[in-house]
Amino acid sequence: LAPWAGGAPRLVAARGGERVGAAGVDEWLYADLEFPGGVTGTANCHMAYDTWQMSCRVVGTRGEATAVNFVQPHLDDRVVVRTAAGERTEELGRRSSYTFQLEAFAAHLRHGAPLALDAEDALTTMRLIDECYQAAGFPARPRTVLPATG
Repeated sequence: LAPWAGGAPRLVAARGGERVGAAGVDEWLYADLEFPGGVTGTANCHMAYDTWQMSCRVVGTRGEATAVNFVQPHLDDRVVVRTAAGERTEELGRRSSYTFQLEAFAAHLRHGAPLALDAEDALTTMRLIDECYQAAGFPARPRTVLPATG
């Protein structure tokens, strides 16, 4: 959401818990975020459910949109849009998110098309995850140093 919210979010607070009987294994984490443009957000992750529910809900001044399963659109591609005028459901196509990623990468290699996300975005995301873990009281995760290539 950073491109539409003024930049990468800042962590406001996080809380989390470990899996019972499995020290060091994070089971759930809730994070409160704030974007540079003043928009706020929450991320709620829980890994102990029988089913996967990976939705994304965006609420604005004129309504809201929910991507029912943004991680696995090949299983459920619905986006539900709610406004004062009512509710509508859009289906975006049941292709795997990996297909979209592969097509974007191929277009980048073949035609120089820009990538939606780059290495800096990945680093920014990992820094935010590290900040969430620390704020939730989890120990620092081990670091791996890759050997230099020559």
